[in-house]
Amino acid sequence: MPNQTRLPCPELRELSVPPTVRPLRPGYRIARWDTPADLAPECRELLHTTLRDLAARAFGADHSGYWRARMSAGFFDQVSSLALVLGPDGVPVGWGGYHRRRFASRRALYLDAAGVVPAHRRSGLSAALMTHFLGREVMAHPLSNTYVVLRTRHPAVYAGWRKGVGRARVFPRQGRPVPNLVRRIAADAADWLGDGPRLDPDSLLVRDAYRMFDGEIYGVAPRSGDAALDARFARDVGPKDAVLVVARMGALPLARANLGRVLHARALRGTHRAPVGGGRPVRGSVPTNLTGRAAPTGAGASGLIPGGRL
Repeated sequence: MPNQTRLPCPELRELSVPPTVRPLRPGYRIARWDTPADLAPECRELLHTTLRDLAARAFGADHSGYWRARMSAGFFDQVSSLALVLGPDGVPVGWGGYHRRRFASRRALYLDAAGVVPAHRRSGLSAALMTHFLGREVMAHPLSNTYVVLRTRHPAVYAGWRKGVGRARVFPRQGRPVPNLVRRIAADAADWLGDGPRLDPDSLLVRDAYRMFDGEIYGVAPRSGDAALDARFARDVGPKDAVLVVARMGALPLARANLGRVLHARALRGTHRAPVGGGRPVRGSVPTNLTGRAAPTGAGASGLIPGGRL
């Protein structure tokens, strides 16, 4: 097997369904399972342990109860694609996944849990992972729209999506009514997540979306660096609330996001950036790296999108 597709992590070599392994970023690879439902019970438990431990390191908190609940609810039978990010030594340093859905009779992706451990943030891994996911799904239908849905209460995630694919394609938009189609997509997504009655269709705010977690979601107040946006999130989004973000994706906005990621990487080339070890990760995922202005807290552009249904 070629080196670029070899899976060096001893714990993952003997799984009943081997992953597809490909380069992701210089020094990093992605190990992706496209049919997680085919994994044998003992392999599911191994990956469960891996995901639980990665989440504990990424968030600096014990989320074992959350992951146990997801496994009991049939996580591996429901998620469409699951991936681990492998570091230079082949050990997992991050993860992500998504669900293929149809909301309001439109093709959609719901972005599942994602995160990167502190020592490997600021390496563009979350952006690369999301681009990898979106590239596979969007380019399978390049002439039509794919709607990406996620939940977040971090303004940097919302800002990152708007910057990455364009403000006109990301909802909600401040001062603009939510289009009827986006309302229907959001309503279907909220129903699927078990959040239907908690969704405000005018703001796409979901009250008590993170009710399954004990304690605070963040150790510090989340912020993006945009004072007006941060103030709006602080005022309108409660401690356990989330914004249901809907992004209209296609081949052209995906190309724009890819170009932005490449230009950002070139701008940083040759610049030493120390790993970030403190703070809490951003909850949600974005298609491009956030700038220092967008995430001054040091939180990486990765995080958790807990599905109430899963």
